[in-house]
Amino acid sequence: MPGKEAIQQFGESLRGELILAGDAGYDEARKVYNGMIDKKPAMIAKCFDVADVISSVNFGRENNMLISVRGGGHNAGGLGICDDGLVIDLSQIRYTHVDPKAKTIRVGGGCQWGMSTTPGMHSACGSCGLFPQPALVDLLLVVVLAT
Repeated sequence: MPGKEAIQQFGESLRGELILAGDAGYDEARKVYNGMIDKKPAMIAKCFDVADVISSVNFGRENNMLISVRGGGHNAGGLGICDDGLVIDLSQIRYTHVDPKAKTIRVGGGCQWGMSTTPGMHSACGSCGLFPQPALVDLLLVVVLAT
């Protein structure tokens, strides 16, 4: 586990929020879709942008921490959270961009299917599911693998 000073510097470097065990909001931040999963990470980096993600990955690697990445938070197996490690939470990174000419779609790691209001998004992807909660990147991966 990194020292207090390293953790403080890491938290101050983020545009998003760093939540530590014992902080207000910690229990809410560590909840996942499957209520039977009760893992307790040492810290949760609620990333605001790609720079926060890069900083979080580097911090975890430099401090030899177990890292898990949480997107939309819908994984039934609880793979987006870990015990005693660093959760890189992408739930605040929500954007979609459809480029019909290039036939590409860019999606933020926290975007969920029901959040997408980008024109052309649903027609470009087809029908990917019935529920609005799944992370859009997971559903798009299914589309890519199926084609």
